Amino acid sequence: MIKKISVDQLRPDMYVSDLNCDWIPHHSYQKEGRIPDQATIAEIRRRGITEVYIDTSRGVDIAGDDALTAEEVGRQNQQALDQAALLTPDYQARVSVGEEMRKASRLHNQARGLVTNVLHDVKLGRALDVDAFDNLADGMIDSVLRNHNALACLGRIRQKDNYLLEHSINLAVLMGIFAKSMQIDRETMHQAIVGAMLHDIGKVMIPDDILHKPGRLSDDEFAVMRNHVVFSRELLKKTPGVGELTIRVAAQHHERIDGSGYPDGLHDCDICREGKMCAIADVYDAITADRVYHKGLPPTAALKKLLEWSGTHLDKALVHRFIRSMGIYPVGSLVRLKSDRLAVVVEGPESDQRMPVVRVIYNTRLKQFIRQEIIDLSRPGVQDEIVQSVDPAQWKIRLNDFLS
Repeated sequence: MIKKISVDQLRPDMYVSDLNCDWIPHHSYQKEGRIPDQATIAEIRRRGITEVYIDTSRGVDIAGDDALTAEEVGRQNQQALDQAALLTPDYQARVSVGEEMRKASRLHNQARGLVTNVLHDVKLGRALDVDAFDNLADGMIDSVLRNHNALACLGRIRQKDNYLLEHSINLAVLMGIFAKSMQIDRETMHQAIVGAMLHDIGKVMIPDDILHKPGRLSDDEFAVMRNHVVFSRELLKKTPGVGELTIRVAAQHHERIDGSGYPDGLHDCDICREGKMCAIADVYDAITADRVYHKGLPPTAALKKLLEWSGTHLDKALVHRFIRSMGIYPVGSLVRLKSDRLAVVVEGPESDQRMPVVRVIYNTRLKQFIRQEIIDLSRPGVQDEIVQSVDPAQWKIRLNDFLS
């Protein structure tokens, strides 16, 4: 049986089935195995991990009955998501996603070119061109205000080998969507987006053999990797024209409200609102991406993990606001309909989070692709509905082919 326990309850000879630590970026720690000694438990605790899953069929069980089973945790996460689904969708669009897609594509390509050039220039010691990021942020804000689903769609089109580049752009888009939902003023929104886009700029100073290491990082390598936040902060501080909030967003995106984050181990009240928002968006984008050492979660499954980690590592109220901004079936999700068809969510819902606009692409009974059809599940007379979110890999579907 799989149970979730506190690290304080962990003992030698227990078998950890999941360290439950995907909220820790770059951890790449062995996630499964028997606990040999107290020193291993101390190392797990030192990395900021507070709760783990154990397999009682492969190791020592916990004494007493106070541990939840994985099934019970799953039900709790689903109930929390169901509660979030009752909130009115936070979706206001001035134009259709199709109309906005052309402008969003130009912006996205511009962002890819800019971030690529800046990563190269900073590595060579050249100055950061803040004006270019300011102009790009203005364009992103305008696109998000017109219809944020266009940029959100493009953010789901990923290439595994370009994680640093795409993560920086995706995080900026997510911060824009999040800030729009929070009704944050344009100047604050602007600085938050620039901070998100440049949050990982310090990684260019991390040795390539650590930054791109496919296997588990050693303790010393992990310590070096964590320094990228300090590098980012110091680089931005030295760059004329960079706002104070931009620096805080970049510096605080790995801080956690329980003090388990880095680089400064800040607690709840010491982290700015936008820093907490960036932490949530950063974790969401990281756990939905395919990495060398990590298979990305489907968006809806990732939202459930955010809920599981809220109140301890992530700000609970802001996690709920983030889910409201994204919808319980975020754009780019693959969902199964009551009609046994699979569909990609292409636009957010206006009245009910359970009823977005989808593109039907596949028949699960026939096990074949079908003529594509756009369906607004909220429209009167539409009989179909979403049954569940599904993993595209299960059906060997490349979402990239259906999002742009």
